[in-house]
This record gives sequence, structure tokens and C-alpha cells, in this order.
Amino acid sequence: MRLAPVVLSACCALFGPASFAQGETYPAKPIRIIVATPPGSTPDVGGRLVAARLSAELKQPVVIENRPGVNGLLAAREVLRSAHDGYTLLLAPSSTMAVSPHVYPKQAGSLPADFLAVSQIYRTDFSLIVSAKSGLKTVSDVIAAAKRQPGRLVGAFASVGSASHVSLELFKQMAGVDIYVVPFNGSPAAALGVAAGDADILFETVPSTEPVVSSGKARRIAMTGAERFALTPSIPTVGESGLPGYVVTTWAGIFAPKGVPADRIQRISAAIDNVFQDPAVVQQLAASSFLPGEPSAARFQALWQSDSEVWRKVVATSPELQQEKE
Repeated sequence: MRLAPVVLSACCALFGPASFAQGETYPAKPIRIIVATPPGSTPDVGGRLVAARLSAELKQPVVIENRPGVNGLLAAREVLRSAHDGYTLLLAPSSTMAVSPHVYPKQAGSLPADFLAVSQIYRTDFSLIVSAKSGLKTVSDVIAAAKRQPGRLVGAFASVGSASHVSLELFKQMAGVDIYVVPFNGSPAAALGVAAGDADILFETVPSTEPVVSSGKARRIAMTGAERFALTPSIPTVGESGLPGYVVTTWAGIFAPKGVPADRIQRISAAIDNVFQDPAVVQQLAASSFLPGEPSAARFQALWQSDSEVWRKVVATSPELQQEKE
């Protein structure tokens, strides 16, 4: 799979930081949030939940616009082309911000250096589901089956370079197993592939996999966090169930192009923190299997950089993902 080059760093040279009106109280007009994924996707759902309350907090409309494509890099490019004044922000998942720069370095350009973290809006653990036809019931079962017949077990994932893809690659590397991997056209299709028996395992979010689990055509056997996921406490972690040390948490967050004044980033971050203080918002997030994110811009920046380094190492040691860089 090859993607047409989309070099983001060139945008910065063409569209530098804007000048700001003296004495302007921010925000003084509507804020656009460009979402890197399609309507109805997990980041889009989480973003819209927060944006609805953020408008009241900022006393200005917050407008969501979806610009999916090139693993989220089209949305990033559009934000970089805008004035760097805090009125156009990027909402992107960890797969765009922490994975894509390593899988598609030519297309991403200098993406990590072009943006600053503003606020993590949600975090969630992936679930590991298996086909009900597979007979697999634990992570240890998956590892044993993969070692018994290398390359026979089929792992589904949403798309090349997605979080579900690199989660599967990390699993293979840590377990020392050969699993045949197959890309599907998005998370719902991957889950249906497992339900139909076309694939044996899938790492994906709870909402994306719940329909096939509820139908009995797939089983949720583990969650990927360091501890049991608060919203699915009866499901063991991957570490508990057979692969100690395996941890994956996915997230989405808001980012600003470099050049946006620090006080404006802090204003958005503080407003999102206030949104998370509303129990109704927390309940709405929980209904979609989200936990509130890290509102501190500084701590989110550190988390983003840490996750990026984890996925850099995974991509560097994955022959399949290395092919995408050529």
C-alpha cells in the first residue's frame, strides 16, 4: 500500500504564525476543530461529546469539521495551512500523531515538530477479541496456537498503520509468534471478519467490537491496559492472561500548530478540564467506553512523545511496516 506524498513541513513555510490583534480576548470568534477521522469514528464521537460542552465553556461556537485521509495527515495539513492563532485546531487519534510519522515519514514530513499538544480528550484501552469459531479463550491460548502452527493464525486489523495494526505487531513481537495479518476496510469490517471466521483475532476498541461480541460470534478475552479497564472490570488484561508487560492505551487529543500563543493553548486546556468536571460528561464518555483524558497540555505533550517512541521501536522492528516507508 502506497500513499501519495503529503509533506506537512512545507505548509509551515507557506503559512507562518498570524499576527494577533492587540488586547484581543481569546476566543473572540468561533473555533474550528478539524477532525482527522470520518464522522462516526471513535475520535469523532469523543470529540463531539467534548465540543458540545466546550462551546458553552468558551462562550463561542466550536465547529467540528471532518477531513479524513492519508491516516489523518490531510487534516493536519489543513490545520497547518490555517493562521496559527488558536482558531483552527486539530483533533487526532494516537495512530495519526504517534504512529503515522514512523510508518509514513515521507508523507508526515516534520509533523511531530509542527504541532503542540493542547489536551487529551479521552483515553481507552483496546480489547482483544477472538472468533467464537476459533476455540481460543485466553491470551495463552492465542500464543500457544500461534507457536504450534506459525503463520496459521490470522490477525485482523483496521488499516495499515492504524492503532489496531501496531497493537497486533507489538503482540507478535513480545510473544515471539508468527501471525498472518490481514488489513480490513476499517474497524467494523475487521470485527465482522473475526465474527465470520475469516480472521481469528483482533485488537480494537470496545464500541467497535461490541456488536459481534454481543451477538456471540466473537469473544472478548482481554483488555490491553496496565490494569483492568474501569468500564470492563471482569475482563482480564493481556498481561494477566498470558503476556506480561503488554500495554496499549489509545487516545485522541487536540493539537495546535506551533506559533499559537501559550496563553491560548492554556485557555483551551483549562476549558476542557472544566468540561471534565461535569459528571454528565463523564457518564456520556463512559457510555462510549471512554475515560476522560489528560487535560494538562504539558503532561499530554510528554505522554504523546512517550507513546511515539514506543511505536517508533515497533515500526522499526516490523518488516511489514518497514515496507510502507520505502
